[in-house]
Amino acid sequence: MSTYSQDEKELYSEWCSKFDLARHRLLAIDRQEGTQEVKRMGIAIDKEISLNTYLKFCESESEQDVIVKYYLIDGKIEAYDIPDESHSYVQGELIFIMRSWTNQLAVSVERDIIVNPRSVYRGDINVRPRHFQPQQPQQPQPPRAGRHYPNLVVEIGNTESLSHLHGKVMGYFSLQTTIQLYLVIKLYPLRQNNTFALLALLYSRNNPNPTIPIIVKSFGTTPLDVATRNYLQNTINVPVNIITGVGYGAVPCNMVNIPGYQLAIPTNSLFNGARDGVLIGIPRNFYIDLFVLQDVYQNALEI
Repeated sequence: MSTYSQDEKELYSEWCSKFDLARHRLLAIDRQEGTQEVKRMGIAIDKEISLNTYLKFCESESEQDVIVKYYLIDGKIEAYDIPDESHSYVQGELIFIMRSWTNQLAVSVERDIIVNPRSVYRGDINVRPRHFQPQQPQQPQPPRAGRHYPNLVVEIGNTESLSHLHGKVMGYFSLQTTIQLYLVIKLYPLRQNNTFALLALLYSRNNPNPTIPIIVKSFGTTPLDVATRNYLQNTINVPVNIITGVGYGAVPCNMVNIPGYQLAIPTNSLFNGARDGVLIGIPRNFYIDLFVLQDVYQNALEI
């Protein structure tokens, strides 16, 4: 059990006060689709923070009552999201889906992941094989990195913007890690007509350009806002044929088992480093029915 010096206690108290102010700022946001949902930045808490100082604070988090989501990025601590009820509903449903795929996968939540010597991210869901013999990272792991990196990391963005979510891809796929897949679920606010947009992006380390997602699906009850469309096509440079779903010529996402709204997660990437490889009987892909996530999100909004 860690003990904390007086200086550490004072520093942590200062950070917690700033986290509370960040929470109020995030709660005060008048969320409307547009540029802010695409480009909203994190809220600075502190800078020039060492990896060990940050990780020691994370160890004390249960004593600190921190409500916002935060991370260490290039030595800076930023708060960037509030995991409200809708976020929790979607996270819980995804965990249920992933645990139903096979008993050969281990699913965990909110684990700190060291992506380089000055950055620590915290995914909402992490998935790896139960019997894991991973390849070594291409660079040595710094202290407290944990035994193994997951093969799949999921981030669910509520107030967190699309650009902030996208910006994490190079960290998750850094030479420091062996992470194979990064799944983003972006939750958009309710519109005045009680419709909402939802977006899923799947990135793969094996993609020739891993910063461009291999799957992009719009799966809300209304098309994506023009600012989101422009960001996908003109900033991330996603090929037009990769973006599918609501607003892109597809049928509405209004029931389960619609083929176009089945998000395929490649099992060869999920089982990368597994002691016995991909076992006989495991399909080529596992699937997430995006309508199920839409339905859960809608229930959380109490429409």
